[in-house]
Amino acid sequence: MRRVLVTARNVAAVHAQFADELAAAGVELVMAPRLGEVKREAELLELVPGCLAVIAMPDEYTARVIEAGAPTLKLIVRSGVGYDSIDLEAATRHGVWVATTPGANHDAVADFALLQILALARDYVANVNRTRAGEWQRLSGMELRDKTLAVIGTGRVGRETAARARGFGMKVVAHDVVEDAAWAAQAGVTYLPLAEALAVADVITLHTPLLPATYHLLNAERLAGCKRGVLIVNTARGPLIDEHALAAALDSGQVGGAALDVFDQEPPVDRTIVDHPKVLPTAHSAGGTQESSRRAAIMTIEEVLRVARGEPPKHPVNTLL
Repeated sequence: MRRVLVTARNVAAVHAQFADELAAAGVELVMAPRLGEVKREAELLELVPGCLAVIAMPDEYTARVIEAGAPTLKLIVRSGVGYDSIDLEAATRHGVWVATTPGANHDAVADFALLQILALARDYVANVNRTRAGEWQRLSGMELRDKTLAVIGTGRVGRETAARARGFGMKVVAHDVVEDAAWAAQAGVTYLPLAEALAVADVITLHTPLLPATYHLLNAERLAGCKRGVLIVNTARGPLIDEHALAAALDSGQVGGAALDVFDQEPPVDRTIVDHPKVLPTAHSAGGTQESSRRAAIMTIEEVLRVARGEPPKHPVNTLL
């Protein structure tokens, strides 16, 4: 039997339904120790060799790990859409497919982004905490109707977030390096250059992948170009925001509040942003619904079965010659 290492906890709930197909393909799923815990390079160097594939968390698939898995390793499939923890160049060089599960959690993340926007706009957490503390005071908030939301990144999650915001009467502008004019026209969304989108926004929500071009997309200069008191939501990747610049902008009032589900380091080591009174922090939870978890798990096993049959994955992010 060919081994497939599983570090993603959600697979444990669905793998039994694929028992016959996996057996027919000569594949055995091997659950990693401490299932669901992100694995670092040193541990993966011991776990990966001899595996046909891995169903991964945001584990550290460095060049060393991928080289250690060669030549048997043929697939790294992420339960999720982010793959910035995988050395894509090394994987391609060693003939390893890298795949993700696009579409599995876009509704979950978009719902969560709207939750964050509403919580910031109405100062919801402070309202709850004060009431529990024995205070009885109405806190004034901001209505969403006629406010402008800047959606940065208009993939599936960005488009779904825009649709939800339009349902609340928000004006939506967007920025993306690849514009979808047909979608924008149908959705009532206006594409703008990044600086212009940030300048007109009452709320900014980030839905772009982490790439060299998007690292610290929101830095001190760009935050200074925003409306004073702007609200910021990030359900994408922590390093899209320069956390030191954000802390300074929160302190000065240039940024009115931030709801962050992702951070530079996870779990955060520097607590400056997590503990800031104007920040609503959550633990990379936006995509975590029962429905999205199950969909992603099923998609990862289906990708394993394709590769086990000698087929390419359905949702690769690299190209093998």
